[in-house]
Amino acid sequence: MLRLTVPLVLCCAMAQAQNLGCTFDPNVDGYIEVPHGAQLVPRSGITVEAWFTYDDAALPSGWRYPTIMRQGIGPQGENIMLRVDADNSAQRELRWRIKTTSGATFDCNYLFAPGEFLVWTHVAGTYDGNTLALYVNGQQVVSTATNGEAIRDVVDVLRIGKGSDVATPIEVWNGELDEVRLWPFARTAEDIQQTMNLELQSVPGYVSTWNLNGDALDSSSDQHGVIGGTVAFTVNPLPLTGAPTAFGIAAGAGTPGCTGELRLCPSGPSVTNYADYRLVCTRTAPSSFVFWGASLQAAPAPLSFLGVDVWLDPSSLVAVGLTSNGLGSAGLNLPIPPTASGFSFVAQCLVPDACAAQGWAASDALVLVVQ
Repeated sequence: MLRLTVPLVLCCAMAQAQNLGCTFDPNVDGYIEVPHGAQLVPRSGITVEAWFTYDDAALPSGWRYPTIMRQGIGPQGENIMLRVDADNSAQRELRWRIKTTSGATFDCNYLFAPGEFLVWTHVAGTYDGNTLALYVNGQQVVSTATNGEAIRDVVDVLRIGKGSDVATPIEVWNGELDEVRLWPFARTAEDIQQTMNLELQSVPGYVSTWNLNGDALDSSSDQHGVIGGTVAFTVNPLPLTGAPTAFGIAAGAGTPGCTGELRLCPSGPSVTNYADYRLVCTRTAPSSFVFWGASLQAAPAPLSFLGVDVWLDPSSLVAVGLTSNGLGSAGLNLPIPPTASGFSFVAQCLVPDACAAQGWAASDALVLVVQ
């Protein structure tokens, strides 16, 4: 059934978020572990984000690799990894790494100054198939060309606050973490800047947001973590603001294809003066045709078209055809001007798919109001 039956006015006020996060002790084993799921190793690109502090002067001696996030914890088994490579405790290198389906490894390494991360810092790593990039406080600091392949998946857990168990606890984080996020596509610098100071919840479209407000729950999806060892939830001075409801509300249900159910995800909140704003349809076939439709409101009941359910109102329907990238991520660019406040619309994407009953798959619809 349709999840929304009437147009919505999305106008909740933003509020100060609860300032809790996780504190890790590099002398004590502790981490958050999330069971394996396809959402945690997206084939359509990725963005990993976190707020953190790091005290390099207090790091214990010896070989150390304090880790923010790692997927694949077996020896040399990492597919996604964001950590500090301290080596024998003398090095200061923030490293963002992915491994692709052929086993190739790509790194972005940022050499930081002593004490640079004693203050709260935002970090983001992105991968779009062609480029691996690392951002610090919303600014790109390094990038690396890659091979165009998807991220490999060895079907292993994801960890926050620690890497592998080799010589525990040498890969436990040394400091604090807050607002850890995973998106199924590469975000831009403007996307990151739009949301880095917000506490995000209920973001549609295969996004995971671990707010770390006293628990390890995913507040946007169902990729919940469990705590292993010793993890302390502590008050911090990070001034996060509660996100508005401008991320949109999912309506209807998608029609699955070869790679599962397609879903729409906004690149950020639909707010005015947002030049990079776009909607992203993930889990399409690589380099496939994507049929985008939009209307002023959702249909009261689904319309059958090409064997899929269309949740758009045909009286105000507009459509456009685009092509997804080599990883199966299709972005519809919709720059929002400064004067668009209050404008509302509904969008959905349809994709040719050999696994679907009549050769087409469709995403859910997304209802949005520009704020």
